[in-house]
Amino acid sequence: MNEIDEQLLNELAPQPYPAGRLTRFLWYAAGADARLLERCPYSDRVKFEGVGGIVVATAALASLSGGYAFYTVFSPKDATALSQSLDPLTVALAMVMGAAWGLVVFNLDRFIVSSTGKGDGTDDITLKEFTHALPRLLMALVIGVCISSPLEIRILKPEIDAQLELEQNDYRASLDAQSRESADTRKTELRQKIESAQAKQDERSGYFEKRRLEINEQRRLLELEAEGLTGSGAPGRGPAWQDKKDTLDKLEAELTKDREGDASSVSAAASEMTAWKTEIDQIDTRYAEDQESHLKQARHLDGLLKRILISHEIGGAVPWMIMALLICVELCPILFKMMLIKGVYDYADESAKRLILAKVGIEPGATEFLDGGKREVRTDTFHRAAATLEEEKRRLRTEARLSKKAHERFEEDTEAKIQEDVGAFLVGGGKSKG
Repeated sequence: MNEIDEQLLNELAPQPYPAGRLTRFLWYAAGADARLLERCPYSDRVKFEGVGGIVVATAALASLSGGYAFYTVFSPKDATALSQSLDPLTVALAMVMGAAWGLVVFNLDRFIVSSTGKGDGTDDITLKEFTHALPRLLMALVIGVCISSPLEIRILKPEIDAQLELEQNDYRASLDAQSRESADTRKTELRQKIESAQAKQDERSGYFEKRRLEINEQRRLLELEAEGLTGSGAPGRGPAWQDKKDTLDKLEAELTKDREGDASSVSAAASEMTAWKTEIDQIDTRYAEDQESHLKQARHLDGLLKRILISHEIGGAVPWMIMALLICVELCPILFKMMLIKGVYDYADESAKRLILAKVGIEPGATEFLDGGKREVRTDTFHRAAATLEEEKRRLRTEARLSKKAHERFEEDTEAKIQEDVGAFLVGGGKSKG
């Protein structure tokens, strides 16, 4: 406290009645001057203690709200809602971030309250007062909404956890069902392909078996012909035997050719069936991996926004009442300041401001309304600055006048010297030659 301030305070009010640290802190939170309040009546002291208490309470609620919000956002999502446990590292981080958020809200509220003013000094809130305070009310409203949301989900946490657990399980079951359906569909397609390929192989095998039986039958007939047991009955290798031999050779050649052509297709079909069977085995492995992924997705359904949505779905009017309560707490200091009747502190504060202005030579001007009252103009007079300006003007005028006289005197002396000895001032100097 400097000498001027101490002198002003002694002129404004009687000797102070010292306040405790807590009281001074509450006055600080309310944006009031503790040095003036210590010299004011008890009623003024209590009023600003109450306003400061509301600001501090709002900051404390904001700190708790912010801490819980940060924990909800950054906590590990390694379990479902009802199975979660506290993470110490996240708790520490949330406490730090919550404290920082509380300080931010405290500073904002203190600025809003301290800049609200005192209205017209009556307990009525006029339209003009409300209009002037509207920007501050809107800021306080936004702050109140931001503070209320995390608090409401913390208050309704048991109900929210129960509902969230159901939704997480339903979500996981839905994802598992989709994956299971997709896996079953794919396995059915692969099995059908395997069955179709196997049927073709069986059909081909039947074809070769039929041709083999035909060849065996032809070979038996050829042997019977050679023994004379068919046809003419004469044994030996006659024309009839040769015809049967040619037919047998033709059948064997066709069978050999068919087997050679079928070898590549059989090999390709076998490779395809092996690949399909491998894919069927992999489908079950991928489904197990998908189940783990679905579990992680269901756990990450636990976020701040999701909890707020659930709280409004199951909470009915409770979340809105909590929000309204926090908004009222946030708006109260502004509204109360507009309703407070002007007291000793207000007059002392105004007097201190006027005395300080007087000591620095500033005269507040009256407000004028121009253009039919549409434009408000206020002209202040800065006497000390005006006096300094006048002094500087006089100094400059004096310097100019003295400089002018010096130049005139110099001119006169120079002219006199020229008249006495012109040659001394000619180009080249020196005396003239006779």
